Amino acid sequence: MKVEIVLKSNTLIVEEIKRKTSAKMFKDIEVGDRISLSVDVDYAGSNRGMTYATYIKCTSLSKKDVAYKSFNEMPRFLNMFKLKEVV
Repeated sequence: MKVEIVLKSNTLIVEEIKRKTSAKMFKDIEVGDRISLSVDVDYAGSNRGMTYATYIKCTSLSKKDVAYKSFNEMPRFLNMFKLKEVV
């Protein structure tokens, strides 16, 4: 039996848009939208000794839209918004 482990953020509310983007899902985010970030704990795979990137699932809870960004891409997108964590 396989155990599925998902690491998930608390809900994040967009308080301000610092910079616009044309990236899928992120381009439609508005002030007040709620988003969630999650990542499956699973084997990433590799090729020629290089490990494949792990992708974070970015879900717009307000608009029911999803985008996937790597750990390297994610900070760039998060810096486009002022976010507040809802505990």
